[in-house]
Amino acid sequence: MNSMKLKKIIKNNEIKNFDFSNKELKDLDFSNLKLTNVLFENSKLEKCNFDNTILNSCSFKNAELKKCRFRKAKFAWTDLRYAEIESTTFEDSRINYCDFYRTVFSKTIIFRKSRIANTSFYYTQFNDGVTIKKDNLVNSKIVQEHKEKYKIFLTQWAKNGPGLRKNDQDTISDWNIKKSLNARWPDAEDIYKNLNGLWTSNGNLSDANWAFVKGKKMERKRLIKEIKNKETDFSAKIKKSLTAGWNFTKDVLFGYGESIKKMMLTYIITVFLFAYIYYASQSISITDYTLALKISLKNMVAISSEETLKASPFLDFLNMVQTTIGILITGIFGFILGNKIRNQ
Repeated sequence: MNSMKLKKIIKNNEIKNFDFSNKELKDLDFSNLKLTNVLFENSKLEKCNFDNTILNSCSFKNAELKKCRFRKAKFAWTDLRYAEIESTTFEDSRINYCDFYRTVFSKTIIFRKSRIANTSFYYTQFNDGVTIKKDNLVNSKIVQEHKEKYKIFLTQWAKNGPGLRKNDQDTISDWNIKKSLNARWPDAEDIYKNLNGLWTSNGNLSDANWAFVKGKKMERKRLIKEIKNKETDFSAKIKKSLTAGWNFTKDVLFGYGESIKKMMLTYIITVFLFAYIYYASQSISITDYTLALKISLKNMVAISSEETLKASPFLDFLNMVQTTIGILITGIFGFILGNKIRNQ
């Protein structure tokens, strides 16, 4: 199709209910238009301009996009499943309720200043050169984390049919809303682990660490969901409960090795907790809580106090436990601090 034929299709600055499927489109200008229910399925688009374009209920399923521009474009309910997108810019675009299932982004893909909300990146492949960042995600969340919004997402696509939206083999998919909704936590876990890998490989360590933490939280929610599942056998529930409990402990105490605030709070609580034990103990005579705090602080750095030298074996054991905890916490604190400095 050439530019002359395209102009004949445009009416009142809008293209509506038109099918560009299975065509080769090159150097076409769709900028400043409104596209509604327009299909580009299985098409090859090269150097096409969609700047400032509004795309509602459009489909680029299984399409190839190369060196296209979507600057300041607004996407809503647009299907980009199985699309192969190369050297394309989405700078300053607005993407809402779109589906990037098994979409492949390669070479230089620009998402600078773009805002992405209520959109699924399940099984999306981000290759080197993709500049998507944490800041591109509205409220720093993906659609799977919002149960009601994800339900709307699934329901709306179902109205267009899971079957009406055929898969990459052009056959009707075995797709179920309830099943997909129940799988939102493992899906979210996979998405965040994928983003973690992307950002680690391109040196965006701050965002990578954030995605790592989000992935671990999604993992815990997945485990809790599986524990509550009646079909999970008892031995599996025990294993998953222990894994979820350890996951929760690492989050609360250390923020998965990413939170200095949680680390410092853990340190302070440990000092005050053991100080209270020493203060309340009958084995040693301490009438001043300040002295108990001093003893506790010394134990955290493996320094013995005269007041505890002749204490009971149990209190001596507590001293050893606190010293061990103090050394571990100090080591983890150094790891977190080094991580933070490196990421700055």
